[in-house]
Amino acid sequence: MADLKLSVAVRYHPSREPAAKALAAQCAELSPLLVPDPDPAGPPSPLRAAGRAWAACPDAATHHLVLQDDVVLAKDFAAHLKAAVRQRPAHGLALYVERDSPRNSYLFRRAAALGTPWAALSRFEHTPAPGFLLPAADARALAARLARVPDAFRDDEVVTAFCRERGVRVVALVPSLVDQGDLPGVAGDDGHGERHAAAFADHAGIDPSFWAAGAAEGVWPGLPYTLELRDSRCLIRFATGEPVDNPFGWYWHDWCDLLGVDADEVAEEWAAYMEETSLYAPVSVAGLVFPYAAALEVWAAGYILGFDVSSSRPGGGPPGPVSPVLRACVASWLDGGLSRRDEARLDFYGRVELADTCVAGFRAGCAATTLVATLE
Repeated sequence: MADLKLSVAVRYHPSREPAAKALAAQCAELSPLLVPDPDPAGPPSPLRAAGRAWAACPDAATHHLVLQDDVVLAKDFAAHLKAAVRQRPAHGLALYVERDSPRNSYLFRRAAALGTPWAALSRFEHTPAPGFLLPAADARALAARLARVPDAFRDDEVVTAFCRERGVRVVALVPSLVDQGDLPGVAGDDGHGERHAAAFADHAGIDPSFWAAGAAEGVWPGLPYTLELRDSRCLIRFATGEPVDNPFGWYWHDWCDLLGVDADEVAEEWAAYMEETSLYAPVSVAGLVFPYAAALEVWAAGYILGFDVSSSRPGGGPPGPVSPVLRACVASWLDGGLSRRDEARLDFYGRVELADTCVAGFRAGCAATTLVATLE
């Protein structure tokens, strides 16, 4: 798009004006507009500032981006953003996906495993608000919608319904160009420091040419399931119509046969890997013991992911070498998915071994799918 004209609005609470100004300085070449909450003393509501920020889309813009005041931008943010928008000019672009989101985090990791920089997001899970871009016409229509919605509603849920009803395809950039900062929330929700991206661009070693290299249309899944790691357990979330935020998943060993995965084979290959790498030997570094039970769970998560993406590729077969983006996705899977007890039992080397176990499970899952396809 030779005529690309990006506009940017930073929505902020006046109590965090210094952070908003610092954020705007990071992307000064995009001439961002600072948009404050019009009623900072009122009940906490991200929607108030969001509505004004979307309405700030100027007539000359082709695309409009709204940033939250507490985010961190990737290096060379403007160059990355322009390159990505040129590849997906008609889409809604999510510049951030939370590492622990119920469905979108798996769709994000799945895209990384497939080797595409685009992840089609859920049409029902809340759209990530920290950094979201729309074509200008859609941005103005969204502003009109938000103006009719009471402040008590969550803006990200309104955005999800708007995009679904308007037919706007929403994709996430993989890896994310925005990460969540450490400022406390202003809407009564704490723990923002825990809500990091599933994979941040600064941790993935990419440059702006990365987006053009992945220009081919990615898989647009109506996936019957997603995976999650929670409290050191690998869980399957089947598309059964249950609410997105339902905290309960289905334990992988009991239900993975519905996916075509042999649970006993998963466990046997894990045991062989542990023996081959000598991880069955007693491990104690500075009094820390390697968490064997968690190792099986992360192996299973990697295995099922590998089985999924390998069988989804045209012609079957495993994808290429594990990329830095996928490795970053694995690291964030562990960061958000391990129990507090297992976190406390791991030193740096134990964490590396656990991440390697997940990656090895992924490769085993890819190989298992290839074998099934050959036998058929």
